Amino acid sequence: NEYKSYLRCYSHTMVEIGHVDVSGIDVNQKSVLQRYHDVWYSIDNGKTEFNDQLVAQHHNKLCLIMLSDRHPLLKKRVVSVSYKINENCDFTKLNVSGKKKRGSQFMGPTSRLCHVTCEDGSVFTLYACVRGKLIEVNTNLMTQPHLLTSKCFSEGYLAVIQPKKEDEKAALEHLLLPDAYKEIREKVEKTLDLT
Repeated sequence: NEYKSYLRCYSHTMVEIGHVDVSGIDVNQKSVLQRYHDVWYSIDNGKTEFNDQLVAQHHNKLCLIMLSDRHPLLKKRVVSVSYKINENCDFTKLNVSGKKKRGSQFMGPTSRLCHVTCEDGSVFTLYACVRGKLIEVNTNLMTQPHLLTSKCFSEGYLAVIQPKKEDEKAALEHLLLPDAYKEIREKVEKTLDLT
């Protein structure tokens, strides 16, 4: 609501001073993520409290893996994102091709996807969250790590995973819907405020 009122105020100001005609903007319009994706949450990944991630499944069944809107990384300055999990596993070297996605890497919900290093020295491990083929990692994050936090629901996505066709529903069963996620996190935040 604050964003909508800001946009309305900004729109009227820009129109008044003659910079831009934005009177046709619909401030109630849904984002691309809201329009074209079903959203689920995976919480406490890697058994680390608040290491929550968002899984956005497009109508074509491809899943975008992202940070949740309550992830602690959003309050930090990210200095590097590495898809090199160990000496033998570097997801940037995937060479995926064809309709069957040859060369992709099969991932499980607890498979490590990347390591994120922050300015304060803290390191977060982020996970695949769903079972399926890893068909793309966002290599832009390696040269522009700030996108992970500044544009986490668009250009800052982590990866694209394709669940098996016969496994599309089962791949997401363990995840939480947005309302359930919000309820769980609000309860935890209230108990933390009391201490």
